[in-house]
Amino acid sequence: MKKLVISSTAVIVVLLIFIVSMAPARVVLPWFTQSLPQVSFSQPAGTIWNTSLDSVAYRDQTIHNISMQTSFWSLLSGSLSSDIQINDQHLFVDGSFKLNRQSVSVLNTDYELDATSVLQWVKLPITELSGHFSGKVQELELASDEVVKLAAEGLWQNAVVGYPNSVLELGDIHFTIERTENGRALLTITDNPGMLDLKGTLEVGFDKQYQLNVSTQTDVPSQIKQWLTQLGRTENNRVVIKWNGRLP
Repeated sequence: MKKLVISSTAVIVVLLIFIVSMAPARVVLPWFTQSLPQVSFSQPAGTIWNTSLDSVAYRDQTIHNISMQTSFWSLLSGSLSSDIQINDQHLFVDGSFKLNRQSVSVLNTDYELDATSVLQWVKLPITELSGHFSGKVQELELASDEVVKLAAEGLWQNAVVGYPNSVLELGDIHFTIERTENGRALLTITDNPGMLDLKGTLEVGFDKQYQLNVSTQTDVPSQIKQWLTQLGRTENNRVVIKWNGRLP
């Protein structure tokens, strides 16, 4: 009798999950985001199996043109585990993500990002960003106001930063991103074979505060060196630039 009850219960559970998975995505998706008020979906279409979204918003940022193919078996654990593709105007993503009522995770995901779109996310004393970001997110897990896990790498190709009446060409910048012990995101420049030999870090937290701490070599053309020393100070044959600010 006990085995019969267990078997019957298992069949009912699987049947209920199957029914849920066939329901419209616009009905099911809000259930998974009740504990993640920062995440919202716009115009979901299809079923959980094969969903398309006009956009997904997280806090003040919005990404458009998203499609997902979801694993049926992930629903057994009360989560959504999907392959995802994004073809936003400034962003391309191809990888996997997992969403439950406590957190959202991204795994083994390739990305490409137009650098010009970054200025709308951060407030820096600059007038222009250009170039192209590309790389891979090995692991990212976000809970409510917390970075739980983070490991990523990337390349900023043909990086250019513009200031009033000045443009600085940085070349190609290789970097990694990881979680700090206090739950912040830390970007570290690992290689910059360009003229400046740029080194340093950028740290950002959920409190929207960021800290930029970078340095360049001093063996650069005199007009660039003079300009760099206006932004920072010279220490041990390096020009050190430190900025603190807040994201919008």
